[in-house]
Amino acid sequence: MYRYYEKDGYEIMYYRFDSVTEYIDYLTTTTINKRKFPNPKSISGNYSFCKTKSFEEALELMKYGYHEDFEKLMELKITLEKYIKLTNKRSNQFNYYVGYVPDVKAYLEGNPLSMINKEKKARKKIDIYINTSYSGRTSSSAIFNRGAIVLTLIEILESLGFNVDLHLFEMSAIGNQVHYSDFILKKETERINPQKLYFPLCHPSWIRRLNFRLIETTPNINYSWDDSYGCPSNLSTMKKWIDLKNNDIIIPTIPEIGIKGNNIVNDTNRLFNYINSLSEKDFELKEIDKQETQNIDITYSNDCVISLKPTKYIKKRKII
Repeated sequence: MYRYYEKDGYEIMYYRFDSVTEYIDYLTTTTINKRKFPNPKSISGNYSFCKTKSFEEALELMKYGYHEDFEKLMELKITLEKYIKLTNKRSNQFNYYVGYVPDVKAYLEGNPLSMINKEKKARKKIDIYINTSYSGRTSSSAIFNRGAIVLTLIEILESLGFNVDLHLFEMSAIGNQVHYSDFILKKETERINPQKLYFPLCHPSWIRRLNFRLIETTPNINYSWDDSYGCPSNLSTMKKWIDLKNNDIIIPTIPEIGIKGNNIVNDTNRLFNYINSLSEKDFELKEIDKQETQNIDITYSNDCVISLKPTKYIKKRKII
């Protein structure tokens, strides 16, 4: 769905896609505006920038999955889960006639309320919005780290009793024109599928080929987009156009969070501290204790991830 509207002096070019299939159908059936984009970067982008050789290859990865180093992502995620501490601020227990575990002290005292029960709450819904825009200077390792942390975050929140909708969005601007595309890649009723999310979260071609193609086909876009394809919007701009509710999380550009891509523990703590700084929520994300991770080598070198295993098993592999 495409909608163009004007608000507060801005021209908003808004797309919403409810599935990967809908997005692919649009990209493959809509024509590039060659007058405004005579040298479309979705086609001309080189491998070092896009990590794919062609637009068609990026489409294939989107359709059938991106597998290179996927096991590395899962290993990274499992390691993070091991060291992350959780606090649920509003988990209330009380004594009652029935419950899930006996209160021995109350029973011995003859108290009829000798069972411990837990307050039953309806599962709350959280929308996570991740801005997938990033500048050409953003490293592959920073993109990869953010993807691994977000996959872990979703499973943490669902284990705490929240239903999660995952929105990957791109928001960039030139002058008073804002290009905003919203992709719902996980609905609250769906279980998380890391393989499905791996490509859009961790591969540069999600933006540098597929989203560039979306920009190249957008009605109402002016000629100034041909050179830079827009600048990623900052957090204050995003909040103007996204209707955030209590508990919702908006994850801005990688530099705004401070993710560097050279240490997964530091990057996780930066993202969690940022989320904790948002408005009042029903959960808290604790920092990873660096002392507990000393036996694990999690450094990077030249976009190569070091295996998350004891030092004697260190191996090097390309991330993307």
